[in-house]
Amino acid sequence: MALEATAILEIGTSTVRVLVGELRDDDVVSVIGIGETESRGIRKGEIINRDDAIKCVRKAIKAAEENRRKSIHSVLLVTSGGQAEAKRSTGIHKLVDPTDNQLSEVDGEDVAEVIEIARKVALPENRIKLHTLQQYFQVDDTMSVTNPVGMAGEEIRVDMLTIHGKRSAVDNFRKIVDDAPIECNDAVFTGLCSALAVVNDEQKKAGVLVVDVGGGTTDFTVYHDGFVQAAGSFAVGGDHITNDISVGLQIPLSQAEMVKKKDGSALTNLMERDHNISIPAASQGFSGKMVRAVTLNTIINARMEEIFMLVKEQIDLQCPNVPLSAGVLLTGGGSFLNGARDLGQKVFNVPCTHGKPFDVHGLSSAKESPFYACHIGAIRYAASLNKPAEKTPFSKKLVKLLWGNVHD
Repeated sequence: MALEATAILEIGTSTVRVLVGELRDDDVVSVIGIGETESRGIRKGEIINRDDAIKCVRKAIKAAEENRRKSIHSVLLVTSGGQAEAKRSTGIHKLVDPTDNQLSEVDGEDVAEVIEIARKVALPENRIKLHTLQQYFQVDDTMSVTNPVGMAGEEIRVDMLTIHGKRSAVDNFRKIVDDAPIECNDAVFTGLCSALAVVNDEQKKAGVLVVDVGGGTTDFTVYHDGFVQAAGSFAVGGDHITNDISVGLQIPLSQAEMVKKKDGSALTNLMERDHNISIPAASQGFSGKMVRAVTLNTIINARMEEIFMLVKEQIDLQCPNVPLSAGVLLTGGGSFLNGARDLGQKVFNVPCTHGKPFDVHGLSSAKESPFYACHIGAIRYAASLNKPAEKTPFSKKLVKLLWGNVHD
């Protein structure tokens, strides 16, 4: 029997999307409703016009309700606001008195205690905790312990990675949902959800980077040795490329977006020096124009390379020398730009491809699935919190401690 359906809401800079899905017993995500509309009132992942944003949320929810033929009463919000960051912390719990010459066996209460200590990360008042993700345990000198219960020692440690966001951005998005009006169950990090949709256990172990290129933001998550090692986001995305083209070629934004998708590439090619692109006239008084392909692609390359370099610099800062043996996976609308995969391989010096959500049923085509990566991952995230509900009280407490909650 599948878990109860969950509605996932993404209020993006370019598009507002709602996906309703459920995780079946065979671990396949079944999509049962989709609604989306062009986004208004959002820029660089933050709200600039509340009324426009509320109208877009209502329209997307209504479309999903009509598609599903059932009302939606609550949503799980995926967000980053271009401001998500990650911070490491370590919890230390003494199992015995240091003066006693004896060992103690680790039990469930010890594990819960050390996790709770590690989760107590001091954040500035303008930051809000989104997730606390457990790393390996250490019992005395024994490193890389996955389950310390039953081991004997004097001290237990655990490392924790806390993903936190800009409080005002998260709160403002939650208020938009409340004013729609609809209940907002929680807010989760877009980058983590995208990774949960496209990364399998083998890739998590080997080392993999997931880069989600949205309209106004870019989110990233790094896995290695089975755990998240780095995460974050930037307020730079595909819409910035469109704006650069509009300014650089002196053409309307609508024509810039069209030529970016149709003729643009993230890679420059000197062989295109004599190749010209015709940009048709537009209704807003633009009479059309001819531009050189190499000029267009130079503009795109500069911004796309900046996006990848920002990610690379943060990875080098948060987890230097972590191997990416499974390469780079690109998700989000901005990842479909011609040449993006080749440029990613050049910048990160590892294979780069599109990340496609696995074990998904109900999307009309495989090609559109990367657009919904964060939604599919959010369904899996919600299911991971709901599944342990029938287990022992300690199991429930442990899962909550590992995943964290936006209200902490």
